Amino acid sequence: MIKLKVVTNVEKFENDFYDLVCAFDPLLVFDKQDGELLFVECINNGYYQVKISYRNSLVYQDSKEREDGLNELLDVRAFKRFAKRSLYIVLKDLAGVELPYGSLTGIRPTKIYYDLLSENKDPKRELSEYYLVSDKKIELLSRIIETQKGIYSFGDGYDAFANIPVCPTRCAYCSFIAETYSHAKKHLEKYAENVNRDISTQFSMDLGNRRAIYVGGGTPTAIDDKDLQTILSAFRSNGEEFTVEAGRPETFTKEKARILKDNGVTRISINPQTFKESTLSLIGRSHTVADIYQAYERAKNYDFDVNMDLIAMLPEESVQDFINSVDTAISLEPANITVHTLSVKRGSTFNYYGMRSDAVNDAFKMVDYAYSALTQNGYSPYYTYRQKNTFGRLENVGYAKPKKACVYNVDIMEETHTVHASGAGAISKTVCQEVKDGASNIRIERLSEIKEVKGYNERIDELIQKKFDFFAKR
Repeated sequence: MIKLKVVTNVEKFENDFYDLVCAFDPLLVFDKQDGELLFVECINNGYYQVKISYRNSLVYQDSKEREDGLNELLDVRAFKRFAKRSLYIVLKDLAGVELPYGSLTGIRPTKIYYDLLSENKDPKRELSEYYLVSDKKIELLSRIIETQKGIYSFGDGYDAFANIPVCPTRCAYCSFIAETYSHAKKHLEKYAENVNRDISTQFSMDLGNRRAIYVGGGTPTAIDDKDLQTILSAFRSNGEEFTVEAGRPETFTKEKARILKDNGVTRISINPQTFKESTLSLIGRSHTVADIYQAYERAKNYDFDVNMDLIAMLPEESVQDFINSVDTAISLEPANITVHTLSVKRGSTFNYYGMRSDAVNDAFKMVDYAYSALTQNGYSPYYTYRQKNTFGRLENVGYAKPKKACVYNVDIMEETHTVHASGAGAISKTVCQEVKDGASNIRIERLSEIKEVKGYNERIDELIQKKFDFFAKR
């Protein structure tokens, strides 16, 4: 392990450099106090120049001509990307490994693909030669872009979201802001009424046509039937895509299924995470493998499209255990299968450094198998996002059967549409396209709600007024 103290003369690049170093963790560690000095000097005098010194010795330098026609915003973005590329070349030599996404550190790698298309560049060549992305990840991104055709658009209408941050128990890997049902129970009837009011504000706003509805959490189906009915009915579904997370299969009762169907829900999530019984107990899931099968059959009886989530690198699971879970999910033929790479965060109970030393290699094998098996069985990757603290800095990928991709997932991951969001912890968003100095720029603004159920109830009037004000200025 090498400790690095990375310093640069361009303050606005610091966070990106930090993220790039952290991508090599635990081989390279960012340490402001005791790290070896690595100085990144960035000079923009009509062309981009980067000089990198390590232990006070120049170890790398490169320069690149500035492209014509760039406004200030695009100029800074292009320079930053060049500087990150230079730093990545140094870091990979220090660590002795190459990262699958090369110098890319963002949450949404498909965004750079769309940027390159808009710049009339060859995305595959640029990702390979300039950003140093692996061939496997370039193939993944290109297939996602292809699958998104017919779904991907910009600014046409809006999406509606409601958050129910309640779960039966807390999973050991989870860092979401969510409360257990037993803790939140006394506040939930009032919460449902307030979320109903909050949802209803969208009908008094000029937001355009609604593309999709999504109710997430937490586990929305963990709350009482009456409260769930109160929330779902507020959307006044009109046949658009309508998704509700029922991730914990033991909460998806026959009555819950009927309530969802009666309110126009078209798709649900039933998330096994694994089909290995002992792992379910280890990660704090209060259900069995048999509960997964039962919930899935109930969903199919009501003709819901079903998404199933699986997690690679759960503790005490081998590569073969994960393969078995992937194969089992494929055999059930749900509409979507989403494969997550375990992200161990400070808010969870797992310890990243307590994992096996061969974890990264196993993560690569698991993710590669999922891609191969799913694409060979009629699934296409249609969205992806990356999180910090994942093994190998890998990704989460949603796979879908033909014509079964979730519109809401594409809209959210690509940040193409305004979102009217309701409930504790929900984040509304406006997405606008601006033209400045002859160049197009996407402006995104966000409005966050109070995170706790009790606090949301106490401040509902204030929150609703803020929402009206927020959308009025879009």
